Amino acid sequence: MDLLLEISETQQDSAWQPTQCLPTPSTCFQAYINRLSVLAVLPWLEEVWNTEATTQSHWELVNGTAITIGEIRIVLVPSEAIDSSEIRVPQEWVDIPNWVADYYLAVQVNPDDGLVRVWGYTTHLELQQQGNYDGRDRTYSLDAEQLTRDINLLRLTHEFSPGVRYWRIRSGAIG
Repeated sequence: MDLLLEISETQQDSAWQPTQCLPTPSTCFQAYINRLSVLAVLPWLEEVWNTEATTQSHWELVNGTAITIGEIRIVLVPSEAIDSSEIRVPQEWVDIPNWVADYYLAVQVNPDDGLVRVWGYTTHLELQQQGNYDGRDRTYSLDAEQLTRDINLLRLTHEFSPGVRYWRIRSGAIG
């Protein structure tokens, strides 16, 4: 079950920051898509976990935003593509130990309709074991069939097993 979140015109206006369009104009639009995903998804995550979160982004270098809520690290991987046949996670979010996340959320952003759709998620372990690495664009991809499509399961995992986390590798340690 997808999670549909609305983004208001005010949020869209505040997300557009053309003065931060370096090093290229395409970076500016990618940063805009990332900001919209954060503005829509972050309040939902904070409500689910009943706590405030911190964010980390490097939009001038790589697509995505890391959100830390307590001990859980989630990376939003936004795209404006209509096709949701796969998630493509930049290599940095998977291979750099300090950037690794517990969960990677596939997020479709549609500014024209004012909607953000979270349509699936995966774990670090699943990306490493089942993902296909593409050296041309330096991404790991998983087909939609390989993702957990019901975003409510993420909420239920937290509600009923708040201490349970997927195994992951961070800073060379497993845990």
